[in-house]
Amino acid sequence: MLENRYLYSSFVDSYGREVLARYFFESEFINIPGTEMSLEVDAEHWATCENDNLALFHHDQFTEVFQPLDKMASNYLEFVIDSRNSDYSPVSNGLDEALIETAEEFIEKEINLSLRGRIGLIWDLVLGKKITISKYN
Repeated sequence: MLENRYLYSSFVDSYGREVLARYFFESEFINIPGTEMSLEVDAEHWATCENDNLALFHHDQFTEVFQPLDKMASNYLEFVIDSRNSDYSPVSNGLDEALIETAEEFIEKEINLSLRGRIGLIWDLVLGKKITISKYN
C-alpha cells in the first residue's frame, strides 16, 4: 500500500472503481508500491492508486473522470480547486520580510515603565488616546 496513506483521499470513477488520489502542488518523487523505485509526479497532477497500481492525471483530466467518495475527499478536492484558483501552494516555506515584520509587531514584548510613565499610560487609556509606548519611557 502507499506510504503516508493519510495524504491520499478516496475517489471513485464512472465505473465505480475506488482509488486513492493525491494532488501535487509541486514536482515530487513518490514511491511505487511494491518496489523500491520512485516516480516523479509533476506539479498540477494527481496520482491515483488502485490495488498498488499507480496512474497519473493532469488536474483537468482527473476532475472529468473522478468524483469524491466521501466528505473528506470532497473537502480535499475543493481545497485543491480553491488553491489552484488563487495560486496558493501549501508546500512553499518562503515568507517575505514584510510578512515577518508584520508578525513581529504582534509579538508580546515586556516593557519597564517608571511610575510616571505607568500613570501617564493609564491616564491615556482612560481618555481613549492613541497609545505609543515609546512616549512613556
